[in-house]
Amino acid sequence: MATEEEIKAEPRLSDEQEVILYNITLRQDELGRVQTNVLLSKIENDPVYKELIDREFLTYQLYDFGGPDAPKVVNLIVTLKGMRYCIIYADEIEPKLRWDVAGRRRY
Repeated sequence: MATEEEIKAEPRLSDEQEVILYNITLRQDELGRVQTNVLLSKIENDPVYKELIDREFLTYQLYDFGGPDAPKVVNLIVTLKGMRYCIIYADEIEPKLRWDVAGRRRY
């Protein structure tokens, strides 16, 4: 389990990655563990998600509903390290969001 010092010693995520991680963390933690489902093909071919998974900020659970042509869906899960990252940098990440917590667009 990564400590605060270990997380701060690593390079920061990009703005886009921080917003993705923060939003998934909010959905997972504050909104009653609402799942964040995406197609496996989206995260396999996207370097933004790949880095989040490789650096262990996100993990996922695969849902394969059978058949060779059936889409494979993953449930993205924020790890404890990812949650700690969001807590440490929340004051810097939150202003980057396009929407506030009430769902109003920020300008």
